[in-house]
Amino acid sequence: MRRVLLILFVLFAVHFKGTGQDNFAKTQKKYFDAVKNAKNDSTKMAGLIELGYNVYAGSKPDSAIYYYRKAYDIAVRIKNKTGLMKYYACYGDILAARSQKYEAINMARQAVSLAESTHNDHFKGAAYNNIAGCYSDAANIEKAYEYYLKAVSAYERLNDKRHLAAVYANILGIFFSVGHSPEKALEYGLKAIEVSRSVGDESVLVEALSNTATVYMNLGKPNKAITLLNEAMLISRRQKDYTYLINELVMYNNTLVTQRKYAQLGRNNSEIRELSRLTDNKRGMVNAEYFDGLAYFDAKNYEAAKQHFITALALARKYDEPLIEQQADNELADIELLGGNVSKYHDYNNQEDSIRTKLHLDQILINTQELETKYNVAKKEAAILTLHKEKQIQALTLQKRTIYIVILTCALCVLLIVGWLVRNNSIRKEKLLISEREVKEQQIQILEKEKELLTTQALMDGQEAERSRLAKDLHDGLGGILTGTKYSLSSMKQDMIISAENAAAFEKTMNMLDQSISELRRVAHNMMPESLLKLSLNDALDDYCMQITTSGALKVTYQSFGIDNLLVDEAVKIAVYRIVQELINNVVKHASAQTAIVQITRKEATLGITVEDDGKGFKLANLSFAAGMGYKNLKSRVDFLKGNIDVKSEPGSGTSVFIQLPV
Repeated sequence: MRRVLLILFVLFAVHFKGTGQDNFAKTQKKYFDAVKNAKNDSTKMAGLIELGYNVYAGSKPDSAIYYYRKAYDIAVRIKNKTGLMKYYACYGDILAARSQKYEAINMARQAVSLAESTHNDHFKGAAYNNIAGCYSDAANIEKAYEYYLKAVSAYERLNDKRHLAAVYANILGIFFSVGHSPEKALEYGLKAIEVSRSVGDESVLVEALSNTATVYMNLGKPNKAITLLNEAMLISRRQKDYTYLINELVMYNNTLVTQRKYAQLGRNNSEIRELSRLTDNKRGMVNAEYFDGLAYFDAKNYEAAKQHFITALALARKYDEPLIEQQADNELADIELLGGNVSKYHDYNNQEDSIRTKLHLDQILINTQELETKYNVAKKEAAILTLHKEKQIQALTLQKRTIYIVILTCALCVLLIVGWLVRNNSIRKEKLLISEREVKEQQIQILEKEKELLTTQALMDGQEAERSRLAKDLHDGLGGILTGTKYSLSSMKQDMIISAENAAAFEKTMNMLDQSISELRRVAHNMMPESLLKLSLNDALDDYCMQITTSGALKVTYQSFGIDNLLVDEAVKIAVYRIVQELINNVVKHASAQTAIVQITRKEATLGITVEDDGKGFKLANLSFAAGMGYKNLKSRVDFLKGNIDVKSEPGSGTSVFIQLPV
């Protein structure tokens, strides 16, 4: 569920999604003109915030951050708390969207601190709502609920029903997402519906209606769910919001399924199918086929039902809808059992069990990652909060000591020698306190760096796990199917008499199958090479370079010195392999090179990686690939291993990349 971001008094519009370049240019010009024609700093500051939020936040977040910071500089200069709070809220929204959960919480906490210093309930309500959303993203439901209740209190004091409806909808969202307290979710869902109706806020109302309908379904009250869905569908049709309308129609049909009213599914299914085709909504297409299958099954037209379920199954696999895939397998198993085909019945049952197991394991992984994130964020937050408190205490201590120095100097001015000694002693203590404060600040920076490394490690581990899973699925699944098909065709050929022309076509088909199998193996090998799992780092890199040379894409010469007996962690081994792989990929894609050299050296506790090519090179001042995902992944891996990277290149003189890593 989307959470609503509140920026002080106003709910900002949804991030700009122009239907064309002309619309975007017009909107961009409108906000640029507003900034250009601003008559004072406060107006310009507000214009910069709106420019970043309404034009760039949805599509170009880095550009939005640029304008936010310009607004922040003005807000600091003119001491404008409203501008500072808007900056923290908008910047925090981008950090949350990038899954930088701790940083988003830190931004939101600064906004809360400012809001509480103003004694303004408008400011407090918005700040409390936004920090609650950040805690919800970090899976800290208790903290999220605590701050949402504070936001409710602030808006109730103001009798601000429009914002109150948005906060109620957000509270519904946290209980709706965790699924542990449907009664609480229902309580706030009904409140959100009531208040949003009273103020005519249909954007909040339609989401509250659909989510509350789902809560009613979980509580076993389908008739109440249908009533809310009917109202939601009326609003979506009026607003021509077809994405929401498709979701509501699918929910409506799911409610009919729970009531076993299969004959009524067709009433909505034709609309689901048409809207899904119109908006290219893949999930809607899958559900439409599945609902048609249920309707035909209920009418005992098993052949038609079977065809729809097979289509739903194929679409579910294509568009990654595992729940529909599981349900279609279950229905097909029942149809095969009714037809007496026990073998296919067991096949579909086994597929269903496999999907159920996968979904269960995926949920366990998600829960584990959420717990780890929650633990790490709480741990770092507590450590840094303690250091900040110590820093504040030291600052107060410095301030008090300065006051004491002035008083003692005035009182004992006739005793110059004693006064000088006291002052000299105090200055020495001040320097010591300042030194201690600098040490604390360094500790804060170290903790923040450790947090970034933890995040990078988790991301890389997840990428490698996903690569391994996809490689295994491709090799064991699709690879097995293609190989089986090849053997089946070979067996058929032995038992068939065909003409010379057909024999040639048959051989061409077999060659295409061989090419498909080879391509599948190549893709699976690139995603998780067997040599990386079975061989040492040196042998795996040598094997990879030989493969590139054999493929004809590039002649790669591999050299290694002093790494034959190198023992490193599996994570370091994979990271080094991926670094070399990314560099060679860049040479193949961008350098137009004929040859390349990969050199791995070890000197004491340092591992050196050098990749040179004879390609076209480029100007370092225009390091264009730096903005690409390949370079970002490369930089992340080098930073994770606490290494450094040096790039040298000139047009027409090739490129040399040198990386040093501690081992």
